[in-house]
Amino acid sequence: MEKSDFFKNLKVVDLIFEVVDARCPYTSRSPEVQSLIRGKESILILNKADLADPRVTRKWVEFFTTRGEEALPINTLLREGFGAVKKILSLRAADLNKVLKEKGRLKRDLRVAVLGIPNTGKSSFLNALLGKRAVKSGDRPGVTRGPQWVHLRGRISVLDTPGLLFPQLKDEDAIFRLAFTRAIDPDQQDMIHLSEKLLQFLNDRYPSALTKLGLGKGQPLTLESVAQVKNFLSSQGGYDLQRAAVFLFAACRKGKLGPLSLETPDDVQ
Repeated sequence: MEKSDFFKNLKVVDLIFEVVDARCPYTSRSPEVQSLIRGKESILILNKADLADPRVTRKWVEFFTTRGEEALPINTLLREGFGAVKKILSLRAADLNKVLKEKGRLKRDLRVAVLGIPNTGKSSFLNALLGKRAVKSGDRPGVTRGPQWVHLRGRISVLDTPGLLFPQLKDEDAIFRLAFTRAIDPDQQDMIHLSEKLLQFLNDRYPSALTKLGLGKGQPLTLESVAQVKNFLSSQGGYDLQRAAVFLFAACRKGKLGPLSLETPDDVQ
């Protein structure tokens, strides 16, 4: 879909699901999305909630609620939280057509869009939402280049959104969080520097993760310590710090060291 077609179709959308990463739900919001959804009903999807600290996620739900925003923690892979999503869709579709009937107008589908920056799990959420029963249709039979709507049961249509939205790199902390979640390519960043920042973050907020990593009390919080514990040796005879950095980021990102949240409401207030 062309970007112009996407924005044109977005104007007729009734409900927007904005997908963010539950580990950094504030930083993983896009200013572009904020401008697009202004004036429209929207629900914030805190995706990958299984990888986030549940105590912090509850604080984020409260934070967004006080700002008048509805936020739902979701685990797309295990379909946790999807009961609430489906209930919302069913109720909104029923409410829409009740109003249309009262106005003497024909019934129509509730139009829904799913937006989010890269690697928030937008595609996984969309696929879980659509399921196997969805039927894709373009503006003409056999044409897939134009605006795409996917029709669901229960008078619901979902706009097939392209990956047009990107995060805003406000500061070093934002770069750290977005590289961690792979919203931006970590390979384009100084991985050693970011990993040292991650080690300090773990020490401050999740010291138990360091124990799972194999770092004992009193050991220096350095990548060299990680490389030593994991026996990552370089061809030059020293420790392979780059390999240690990649390992550390991947282990934390995949939840191998336990659930963690990269930011709390206190960090952004």
